[in-house]
Amino acid sequence: MLKDIISKADYSFLRTDEKLGKNVILLGLCGSYSYGTNNENSDIDIRGCALNSKREILLGRDFEQITDISTDTVIFSFKKLVQLLTSCNPNVIELLGLKKEHYFEVTDIGRELLDNKELFLSQRAVKSFMGYAEQQFHKLKNACADEKLSMAEAESHIEAHRQKLSKLEMNFVRVYYMGFDLLEKGVVKTFRDEEHDLLMGLRNGKFLTAENKPAPEFFGLAEDLHNRFQYAAANTSLPHEPDIKRIEDFIISVNSRVVSSTEA
Repeated sequence: MLKDIISKADYSFLRTDEKLGKNVILLGLCGSYSYGTNNENSDIDIRGCALNSKREILLGRDFEQITDISTDTVIFSFKKLVQLLTSCNPNVIELLGLKKEHYFEVTDIGRELLDNKELFLSQRAVKSFMGYAEQQFHKLKNACADEKLSMAEAESHIEAHRQKLSKLEMNFVRVYYMGFDLLEKGVVKTFRDEEHDLLMGLRNGKFLTAENKPAPEFFGLAEDLHNRFQYAAANTSLPHEPDIKRIEDFIISVNSRVVSSTEA
């Protein structure tokens, strides 16, 4: 089972690193598995949050994040995570909308964070989600521009190039649908069950031509998604800005508990 993965030796740093261990309040499965778009080649992506230590809080310091490249794991500090959530960062806010079974660990403070996710939802999502979509589109264009180099390589390299293009198309579309849930419904939903067939079709190359170019159908879909996003942005009921005072009150509550604890 996926939840058994973190008990393996490769993930021992989660338990032994002095900044992690008992300080971890939230740990979840992200990436393709959390979207429901995984295949046999998908990596395990783990994201989480660890409280800042009493010393860091009192001295105004921050470790920001700990990254383990070999396991594709990123654990954000509480301070850094809140900053990213407040800006509605698409790659981070998805941690608040995982399926229940995709959380490896949720402490009491981690549950408070999940229960207060609405604090971080605002129209800042318009800029951040649109920016992410545009980033994926530019990566797609750049990858297509490099196709001549790829075609001169071995067949396996060509297939890898095609898989890269199809994944970029899929993530371009996926982030729009997550943005729709935020702007139209005010919810964070990471697992894309309703769009599963569409997203897997994209990932399997159904929206690429034989020459490894985005098919006309992809550009039509992209235009439809962009238009819907623009309409959703103009008509969303999300507040223009997050409630910074409530966010600060939450930070104070959490950090006060850390500082008042008997541990260093």
